[in-house]
Amino acid sequence: MVQALGLLLNIILLGSGWWGAYSVFGSKEVGARLLASSLLAWAWCILGMQILGILGFLNPPGLACWVGLGLLVALGTRYRLGEAEQDGPVAALTKTQVLAWPALLCLTALIWVCLEMASQSLFFPVKVMSDGPIYHLYFATRWWKAGKYFLVAAPFGENAATYFPANGDLWFAWLIATWGGDRFARVGQAPFLVLSGIASYQISRLLGAGRSSSLIATTWFLTSTAFLVFSFQANVDTIFIANYLVATYFFLRYARGNDGITSLFLGGLAAGGALGTKSVAIVFVPPLILFALTAALKRPGSTNQRVTRTVGLILSTLILSGFWYIQNALLTGNPVYPLRVELFGRTLLTGWYGPDAMQQSQFYIPLSFWRAFGDIMLAVLDPRLAPFWIVAVAGAWAVPRPPKPAQTRWIWLISLLSVANVLLYWLFVPYRTQQRFMLQALGLAVAPLAQTFDRSRWLGILGSFLLIVHIATPQSWPIAALDDRAIPWDLTHLIPNAISPPLSLVSTVSRTLASGGDLASSLYLALYVTTGVLAGIVAWSWTRPAKKAGLARHTLPIASLSALLLLGFFAYGPGTAATPRQLFYPPFRDFYVGWMNFDNLAGPNGARVAYAGTNIPYYLFGTGLRNDVRYINIDKHRDWLLHDYHHLAESEGNGVWPNSRPGWDRLRPDYLAWLANLEAERIQLLVVTRVNTSEGAHNVADSAGFPIEKQWADSHPDRFQMVYGEGERDPWFRVYRLLQP
Repeated sequence: MVQALGLLLNIILLGSGWWGAYSVFGSKEVGARLLASSLLAWAWCILGMQILGILGFLNPPGLACWVGLGLLVALGTRYRLGEAEQDGPVAALTKTQVLAWPALLCLTALIWVCLEMASQSLFFPVKVMSDGPIYHLYFATRWWKAGKYFLVAAPFGENAATYFPANGDLWFAWLIATWGGDRFARVGQAPFLVLSGIASYQISRLLGAGRSSSLIATTWFLTSTAFLVFSFQANVDTIFIANYLVATYFFLRYARGNDGITSLFLGGLAAGGALGTKSVAIVFVPPLILFALTAALKRPGSTNQRVTRTVGLILSTLILSGFWYIQNALLTGNPVYPLRVELFGRTLLTGWYGPDAMQQSQFYIPLSFWRAFGDIMLAVLDPRLAPFWIVAVAGAWAVPRPPKPAQTRWIWLISLLSVANVLLYWLFVPYRTQQRFMLQALGLAVAPLAQTFDRSRWLGILGSFLLIVHIATPQSWPIAALDDRAIPWDLTHLIPNAISPPLSLVSTVSRTLASGGDLASSLYLALYVTTGVLAGIVAWSWTRPAKKAGLARHTLPIASLSALLLLGFFAYGPGTAATPRQLFYPPFRDFYVGWMNFDNLAGPNGARVAYAGTNIPYYLFGTGLRNDVRYINIDKHRDWLLHDYHHLAESEGNGVWPNSRPGWDRLRPDYLAWLANLEAERIQLLVVTRVNTSEGAHNVADSAGFPIEKQWADSHPDRFQMVYGEGERDPWFRVYRLLQP
């Protein structure tokens, strides 16, 4: 019932966005309308989750009312404005072109590899090595189960996450709430991979690149191994990138005069979506907003019109970002808390860490370490594709003849913006191991790359060939094997360059040959290859010129896509032998046995669980997300969060922590206060694991690496019964049952 209602709500939400984009923004171009409608639908979703979350109505009736209100708004605007109200000159539509076969080949490869990677995330456990189980999915599930929004503590991992802008986490909460589980939240970034591609393609087309060349260049961007990997994890990087690229597209339309003020506001809405999704956006988005502001002020008009544009740009940017920064300002006096902002040695905004503390992080790389920078860029671009990316951004598209002068300056601008994003990442983001922070630069570089492919049809053919090589073979092939030591361009061991291909085609063929061609392996290979063939049919049917009107034109595209999804389930799905626990708990050596035993102990109806030590508490929700999970403070301040402890430390002259994982909340342990907190929260099971010292060495309380909660539980057998751990000789995991006094 919940799933049927959720499906209906998502269909209505998307339809409302489509109608709103068509009626209000008056764009006759399908690509622009797709981006506008998706942005509007997502913005309405996020606003609803914020408002309903604050009011405590994050439940099916509340969500249904909000979606219904959005539908009424969309229908009302369409009735009031009629067909479409144009607000400025619209660029003329070009005649429909048939995609060249190299572009169809690239699109086929993209669909195939995305199906494979999406299936792995959709059907199998959430990967431990991601931010999802640390806080994205953990926060979203907490809000869903509570039916409201509130700040959640994350003391053993990224404890600053409590104060991060969380549009992405609200989106995951929406997906969980409308499905009744985390199935689609696991691939919650996948729609934004599509939006990133559409935005990059549309930017390229807007600047005059051909349809086939734009598509080939877009698939290069979307199949970057780093981008693919992060896009099918429960992170928020792709959500940020999609919003950034959509903002760029609409700002470009406005600056070029394709549209009026509505494109400026749409760009501001998307820019705010980026700022409200990831804290690092404050490095990358301001230059984009400055570009839009310059365009708004340069456009002819009266002073009042310029003021209206400026105010409209600012307000539209705040719609999806203001909530998070205002919340932090009200709680702490610092909108970018917990970052400490200084100028000339004077503290402007108080926080618990600055660049000096970030330098203690495992993710930090010194600014001067150019070898790591080279390795990171090669890993992102693929050494076999990197020369084309580089020469395209450098201006190869202008040789031997540049495009029309009216287009040339915009292509240079986008190329410059792409380079600027890479430089901003390296110069101002201390966590330089995290290349995902600058992948939007590739989306911008699609425009000059497409223009380069337009120089010759042979370049497009070569581009499609290199894409197949990229997704099907290791990035070190054919020069070296999957061994960093044998890779001549590997400049430092800090950054791995032995990167496996995202598509398992070669390994599948190799396994079949190694098996001697036995029946099971041969049948699977046939199924696997048929999946690729169907991906090609989907690519062709969805891009061919329509010869029929009405529903008939959609028969083959829908039928082929349905067949591909069904076949993909059999090719990549878990089969019937896998148990729910095997599909929820990843084979993480340290905790796997403990998780399995804990899931038994929680019972079929779930339990109220407190945890300590682990920085991946999401898995404690158990199969079916049936448990209630939380961290319990170890002193008398049951409801305090880290900013409360920080304020107390500041008042005592100890407001700066030496690294980015402060522990003021655990400096004054009090057993009786902790026990009272456990009782007040009606905790039934206590899970204590060894601490990951890189996430806070101060949490270690004994020689085995456990936090103080284990000592307390072991020394009070009258209140805590160990039900798993010591007897099973598990060095990592303990489970205690709370006993009544």
